[in-house]
Amino acid sequence: MAFNEIIGQQRVKSILKRAVANNRLPHALLLYGPEGVGKTATALALAKVLLCQQDMLYCGDCADCKRVSKLSHPDVTVIFPAPKEPKVEDIKTIRESIVRNPYFRTQLWTKPEILIDTIRSLKKTVSMKSFENKGRVIILLDAHLLRTEAGNSLLKLLEEPPAKVTLLLVTPKPNLLLSTIESRCQRVRFDPLPWEEIQAALIQRESVEAERANVIARISFGSYRRALELLDDDISQKQELLLEILRKLIASDLDILLLVEKLVDRQDGKTIKELLELMGIWFRDAMIFHTLGNSDSTQQKLINIEHIETLEKFVGAFESIDHERVLGEIEKAITMIDRNVNMNLALLQLFFALKRLLRRKQNV
Repeated sequence: MAFNEIIGQQRVKSILKRAVANNRLPHALLLYGPEGVGKTATALALAKVLLCQQDMLYCGDCADCKRVSKLSHPDVTVIFPAPKEPKVEDIKTIRESIVRNPYFRTQLWTKPEILIDTIRSLKKTVSMKSFENKGRVIILLDAHLLRTEAGNSLLKLLEEPPAKVTLLLVTPKPNLLLSTIESRCQRVRFDPLPWEEIQAALIQRESVEAERANVIARISFGSYRRALELLDDDISQKQELLLEILRKLIASDLDILLLVEKLVDRQDGKTIKELLELMGIWFRDAMIFHTLGNSDSTQQKLINIEHIETLEKFVGAFESIDHERVLGEIEKAITMIDRNVNMNLALLQLFFALKRLLRRKQNV
């Protein structure tokens, strides 16, 4: 993937192209931002620029660029977290997924890490002369998963970088890096992608029908990776389940207890989290609808546009609800799930909190 194939991120591309053109690219960059917004794709594109036979920003066709795309270039090292003794076929599977689409890396392990032996091996590699004599590029994916001892070992490499070696640390969680590592890298922030750019990419790259691409793009939270995951989901089914949940929130306490029992029994944690994210989108739309009313400009801002009649009835029934407080409760529940808090507890707290808010603000 060359620079001109990266989705959006015009500011990032301008910064990097200017640094390369002026021969002022730092020896270590920290590429950080949400998952699925192009950090890995940009790291690989930058590796192509630095090693390209044609010395072009938008080549992608020379032998070196093609080898970078296939992760087979001898002067490009891509490191990602793994168990202590990963299977060779698992490593191959992950590398192949990056080659297919750098926006979507296969996840095989529950608690992978970047271990000190990996960094020791890396230091031996960079101490040797590059094969093509144009330098080396080291890409560390999920750099926040460096073990402490591995991070300290990497720090020495950052403090005394070999000539013509560029280190690209990629992470969605820069706050988890050792502060000493972070301070020795030039930070490059990646922003969530506009839904319009995700929609266009889905249509052009994945041949998704325009209306479906529109819905997926709007609920992907600015992540092309999430959009790709949603391609395999039955979104309409989840939206119908969400509407059922919303109806039960104004029913009896027993209905809520039975609802939570049903959800936990029939849905996995990932699906429940996605339902809560959809719930957050629903209340966001309700807030927009309540504030702006039903107009063409309002409808352009809505995500649940196919349920606009239901949304209008919902807003009419609960138009004085404190939407920001509701969104805060939903976000708190999602955080609890991310921290592996008991699922029943997280849902019960959320649903009873929402019931109190809905009852308190109800006008009809």
